[in-house]
Amino acid sequence: MFDDFIAPGMPQPVFWLFVSVAIIIQGVSKSGFAGGVGILSLPLMMLVMPSQRVAGVMLPLLILLDLNAIYIHRHNKQWKPILALYVPAVAGILAGAALWWWIGKEGAKTYDVPIKRFVGVIAIVFSLYIVGKEHAGNWVKRITPGPVFSIVAGLSAGFCSTLAHAAGPIVGLYMFAQGMSKNVFVGTTAWMFTLLNITKLPFYFAVGLVETDVLLFDLSLVWLIPIGSYLGKWMHHRVSERLFNRIILFFTLLAALQLLTDINLVQRGLELAVRRHVQ
Repeated sequence: MFDDFIAPGMPQPVFWLFVSVAIIIQGVSKSGFAGGVGILSLPLMMLVMPSQRVAGVMLPLLILLDLNAIYIHRHNKQWKPILALYVPAVAGILAGAALWWWIGKEGAKTYDVPIKRFVGVIAIVFSLYIVGKEHAGNWVKRITPGPVFSIVAGLSAGFCSTLAHAAGPIVGLYMFAQGMSKNVFVGTTAWMFTLLNITKLPFYFAVGLVETDVLLFDLSLVWLIPIGSYLGKWMHHRVSERLFNRIILFFTLLAALQLLTDINLVQRGLELAVRRHVQ
């Protein structure tokens, strides 16, 4: 039923394993535990899915996760920085949607490798951000964001978010610069991502990234969201967040390396295993 979502030559059990783990990791990240580790989801799914399918599949699921996050933090928000970032982000979203439209018109398969490499670079940037988030936060706190800073950050966030759901470091650093308390920071960031993702949705429909088959595929994955959310809450007092981050970062960098080199080690490993079994 979902054959179009599976990369050529990829066994179905491996496909469902990777996709399921990717969604659960998103649920863990959005629960508040090890925030930022959701970056692994995109490259992980690109190892087993056609690249043009991944962005569309992720968006409706991210919206559900975001709505849950803003419900939890519905009282923890500051509208002024949200609007200062969101307004220019809309222009970035339009630019990103135009690029997706152009890629679709030219033939998405033609740009499969460049898309994967872009996501690989973004994954590495995210990893560096997570490792140096504390130092980066201390640095941006010394900056007083003005209109130009907000416009540049908003445009970049909207564009990167539309192309690869990759506005995390930009939004995070911008909100860090506002000097908020931890709870207000988490809530304000959650509201910002919700607005970004809901705004992207009609453009994803318009350029063909989200269609009926994508929504049906997402329905088969929705049940994994509460599992990830519950797992994140369970790990909060039982698992070292620093250790968990290190493990996720290792796999993120490994997946990013595969995307940058266009060498799918998962598929190569499976091919070698089959050959040894046949011999």
